[in-house]
Amino acid sequence: EKPFGLVGYSQGCANALMAETLLYSGTPEQQQEVNDNCGLVSRQLLFSAANASIHGPAMDKKVQRLIVQVEEFFKYQQGYFSRALQSAFLETLTLGLDSPQFHKVM
Repeated sequence: EKPFGLVGYSQGCANALMAETLLYSGTPEQQQEVNDNCGLVSRQLLFSAANASIHGPAMDKKVQRLIVQVEEFFKYQQGYFSRALQSAFLETLTLGLDSPQFHKVM
């Protein structure tokens, strides 16, 4: 019930932003903590990790969640699409992810 802020220095900036993301996407009680007038009032991000190290820990959890969600989605779709179509889709996806153009973007 007291106002609070997030403070981060270097890699702590990524951790603070990840904590805020978890609060906004958490339980209704956690969301209420952030959205209240006396909830999150400031962010102090000093010397954020602009050299791409922010992508490590912050993206790691999001990528893991995405993989699980995609796997659950495709498990559901297996009953509706033929094996040949599923194989063709996976081959196309693999070719795209293995392409030099994709790796240049990453």
